[in-house]
Amino acid sequence: MLNEQSTAVVDLDINSQRAGEVIPSVAIDRIIALRENGLKQYAEALDMLNSARRLLLAATGGEYLYGFELCVKDAVSWADQPDRAEKAIKKSVDGKIWHRLMSETGMFTLMSGKQRDEWDRQTDGEDMPEITLDTVLATFEQLHTHKNDTFEQGVIDVFRLLSWDYRTNNPCKFGKKIIVSRLFNTYSSGYITFSISGRSTLDDLAKVFYLLEGRNVPDHRVSEGAKFSDYYQREGFSGNVYDGEYFSLRYFKKGTVHITFNRPELVDRMNEIVARHYPSMLPARV
Repeated sequence: MLNEQSTAVVDLDINSQRAGEVIPSVAIDRIIALRENGLKQYAEALDMLNSARRLLLAATGGEYLYGFELCVKDAVSWADQPDRAEKAIKKSVDGKIWHRLMSETGMFTLMSGKQRDEWDRQTDGEDMPEITLDTVLATFEQLHTHKNDTFEQGVIDVFRLLSWDYRTNNPCKFGKKIIVSRLFNTYSSGYITFSISGRSTLDDLAKVFYLLEGRNVPDHRVSEGAKFSDYYQREGFSGNVYDGEYFSLRYFKKGTVHITFNRPELVDRMNEIVARHYPSMLPARV
């Protein structure tokens, strides 16, 4: 049977000297004040973060600012490395802004497929130029100044891609028809898509014809590659021939594309470009 001492309720008076010996003295009012102030600043910080997200989203022109949450999480972890946190958010945002500026201003039109690949690698890597007025204007000016050289280089890049395994292809020049491959992506499921590199290849080929005729090159959003991409999405592998302004395309599921040129006189001039880059390739005219 329990005695009275074991069943007694211990009554601690926090204001008594005895209680002070059991519970260490703490500034309860200050703790509560810190809590309330911390929660207030936390709510304010969230409002500022959401505001920052809206501003950056407007700058990128996208519907979702992918990577923003990860940058915020890492910034909290890197509280003692503010430079690292700032670099991370700039890299996440600036790549998207570069893509928007290059696309909406038509600057991608002034790039060859190879340049576009190099640019994409640069903006995905550590050497991406920071978005400033000076860097944007300098980039645009350089592309515009060297656009003719770029268009010619695009043709040379296509020429280098030609496989001499096809009898139609001439190892010395562009003929009436060429056969190119790797313009489509084939997946294990059997699904086939027209590739981004394939679109760039067609654009590189078409640009030089516009240049030779002294015409303005169409914006990349309505280029020959874009038009064929739309055609393929509608028609698929129907067996139909795509007729473009300067060449027609017959394409096959195995991935090859037969390109027949519509303007032989322009092909001759295009071969003169090849001859300038490879002077020993073409025979002398008679």
